[in-house]
Amino acid sequence: MSALLTLATRRTAPSPEPKHSMSTRLISIEGIAKRYPQKGGAPVTIFEDFWLPIEQGEFVCIIGHSGCGKSTVLNILAGLLRATEGGVALEGKEVNEPGPDRAVVFQNHSLLPWLTAFENGELAVKQVFKKTKSKAEIRDWVEHNLELVHMAHAMHKKPDEISGGMKQRVGIARALL
Repeated sequence: MSALLTLATRRTAPSPEPKHSMSTRLISIEGIAKRYPQKGGAPVTIFEDFWLPIEQGEFVCIIGHSGCGKSTVLNILAGLLRATEGGVALEGKEVNEPGPDRAVVFQNHSLLPWLTAFENGELAVKQVFKKTKSKAEIRDWVEHNLELVHMAHAMHKKPDEISGGMKQRVGIARALL
């Protein structure tokens, strides 16, 4: 484990020490590293040799100082970034791109300012489901998720027309998509 990241885990129910392989764990992060190239110099290492098996029912927190790689680990787990080394598996399947089986609620709401709350959600659905849903299914899916976070009344408003908390709820609705 990287000295820069600290993990806190708690099982929600007692369970024996896992004797599973990477293929039977809920999540398996194995020896990942993230490095960024630098012009004319050695790559910058954000973290390296990070291992974390997560079983069903565990609650996990990643704690560390600003810039140590917490969000980077989550983005790798979500399939938004690729690790420089090592690998991540979700239920035994390698994670190498975003998928409908996981979601991220960003620290910043990350809404596109020229789109309405509905259109921001719709964009996510179209990206994730890649034309496997009809227009009516997409509309119903987005409306349902905006209703779940009590934002149906503002679905046609743009981000600059709603409060910060409402923007976060739209971000959560988008993650539920």
